[in-house]
Amino acid sequence: MVGSYALPVFWAIITVSEVEALFELFKSISSSVVDDDLISKEEFQLAIFENRRKENLFANRIFDLFDVKRKGVIEFDDFVRSVNVFHPNAPLEDKIDFSFRLYDLDSTGFVERQELKQMLNPLLCESEMMLADEVIGFFFTKYKTTSFQVLYNGKDG
Repeated sequence: MVGSYALPVFWAIITVSEVEALFELFKSISSSVVDDDLISKEEFQLAIFENRRKENLFANRIFDLFDVKRKGVIEFDDFVRSVNVFHPNAPLEDKIDFSFRLYDLDSTGFVERQELKQMLNPLLCESEMMLADEVIGFFFTKYKTTSFQVLYNGKDG
């Protein structure tokens, strides 16, 4: 148990000290706007950008994936479960699944050209780069079967 939270039993790859560190991070983030032991989207944005008003599609998608229970907030167990995917010892399949779901904006099980464009353009804009539709089309056509399909265990999309 960390704080008043029971630890999930399936986190064999995370050590107790890592969970304790995650608990401290969670407490810090979840009390940055309202001290309620929940991370709101505003607190998540503040933790990432040090600015609660900055909107970012990538950050919003990560928040949505961390919000496992779809309550509009992240609870500690969801935080630990979600952050676990970034652990060096997390299974590659979990990392691939997370990456795929990050780009599958409409949760259809496919990463479509428009979704790829929606995710790439804001990331590139931050570095003052833009991709023409033809370049995204080329990337999508060329790498669709060699990247996500192969990495995502041969599933279509």
